[in-house]
Amino acid sequence: MVSPMKEKFDKYWEECCLVLAVAVVFDPRFKMDLVQYFYTRIYGDNAYSYIQRVRNTLYKLFLSYGGSLTPSVDESATVSSFGVETRESLRDFDRWYYESRVSMNQKSELESYLDEARFPRAETFNILDWWKTNSPKLPILAKIARDILAVPATTVASEAAFSVGGRVIDESRACLLPDVVEALVVADDWIGSFPKNIVDNAASSET
Repeated sequence: MVSPMKEKFDKYWEECCLVLAVAVVFDPRFKMDLVQYFYTRIYGDNAYSYIQRVRNTLYKLFLSYGGSLTPSVDESATVSSFGVETRESLRDFDRWYYESRVSMNQKSELESYLDEARFPRAETFNILDWWKTNSPKLPILAKIARDILAVPATTVASEAAFSVGGRVIDESRACLLPDVVEALVVADDWIGSFPKNIVDNAASSET
């Protein structure tokens, strides 16, 4: 019994762990640090590939939302210190020098967020308020966080959510109309939500 349970758990973990890890990164109290800590404990020597998978997903998300990993270059700032009469050959040098300095000193929005110190943990911390406050500074990441953190969490496996149909429609009841099947499923869900003593009392009163 344990082996198929472990196999099913690994299947769902492989599918959901990535989005969970990305959601953790968008918590300014943890960022990549918590992912690295737990992945190292879970995967041991193989943790690096899983950590890189999360990091690559972050960069892909950032780019898909219109982000840029290359700092923008202000052409007006590439004017040479030699003055207006600088030769054309030196203009290319000035542009190359300026761009190399910019790439060294500036970071993308994602890199700046990841490199900044983690926000102090507090019981009253509201992650959505934090992203709303910091959206002017991190506009693209704020949009991603809004979408990622809005994904509802559930402890019900996706197969279990739809397998109820198999308990209603079997070989002897394969001709039930869709409305009847829906009514049976909804009624069973309602009955299951009532306390057991109420259901027992109702059944005894009918008999």
